[in-house]
Amino acid sequence: MKGVVFDLDETLVDRRGSLDVYARNLFSEFAGSAVVLVEEFVADFHRLDGNGRVPRDEFFAALAEALLPNVPTYRIKEHFEATAWLQPHLFDGVVDALRQLRADGWRIGIVTNGGVPAQSAKIENSGLYRLIDGHVISAAVGVKKPAPEIYRHAIERLRIDPRQSWFVGDDPRADIWGAKQSGFRTCWVERYSAWPADLARCYDARIADTADVLDIIASAARD
Repeated sequence: MKGVVFDLDETLVDRRGSLDVYARNLFSEFAGSAVVLVEEFVADFHRLDGNGRVPRDEFFAALAEALLPNVPTYRIKEHFEATAWLQPHLFDGVVDALRQLRADGWRIGIVTNGGVPAQSAKIENSGLYRLIDGHVISAAVGVKKPAPEIYRHAIERLRIDPRQSWFVGDDPRADIWGAKQSGFRTCWVERYSAWPADLARCYDARIADTADVLDIIASAARD
């Protein structure tokens, strides 16, 4: 069976845009303790977050030290975990693209690195759970992209043949190279992650917006 499997953050979910809103809410909540103005606060928030690659406890400690010195780290952590992903934003066109793919007979899945509470909240609160056939979160299965085992979990859960399927993601190594090793055709969403100089360009297609995957798949079907 054919499928289209997506990365979550910065592929389906506009993580940076969602955290823009959250950072402003955090500033408003603790404005009396902030040491900079709101625009600088938001910019520094993103810098310290490191696109989600900074370990969370390290990130919360850095926020407290650099931006909210009078707020205990545990309060920042509690605030983030309780509210950051209440209303995650999807990129434009994602909902329509997923609906069209399912209408065309593709099974739809998500494979994402991250913790179960945060990634589950993004899938649930964005409404993505209604548009997919299954998902795999790295913390739930004990292995992260680009390890082949996480892709095997997705293949088995979705009951798809990777040779007839696509993987769509923004991270060159974790998403594109990793999925390619497991037999998927791959589509790179060129967003915030530059292609590494030490990695061969192994994608089958490249797009700027996730919704453009519809054109890529349609074109491939005609070839």
